[in-house]
Amino acid sequence: MKSVAALILFAVAASALPRPDELRAGVIPVLERAEVRDATGQFSLSYLSGDGTHVSEQGALKPTPDGKDFVLVKQGEYQFTAPEGRTIMVKYTADEHGFHPISDAIPVAPTA
Repeated sequence: MKSVAALILFAVAASALPRPDELRAGVIPVLERAEVRDATGQFSLSYLSGDGTHVSEQGALKPTPDGKDFVLVKQGEYQFTAPEGRTIMVKYTADEHGFHPISDAIPVAPTA
């Protein structure tokens, strides 16, 4: 029984490694992934890819001001390595008023 468990563990670990043909083709493997959704459309997800890209996002329903409908409000963050080697991190919210990113990598217009 222990050998079966060890074999299953080995198979799961080996499946997370990129295949040589994927590496040659430029395919970036997903190393970790989690996703939870409910029947009303609310969710939480995250993943980490082989190149270090990380994404995390949550979505929740918020009633509209008139109380007759709902808006899906999201908040999350993503991180990746830019071509010049700099790590870029963006945190954001998205709601009925639009997408609102916050990051040192986003240029800010000068104030008057």
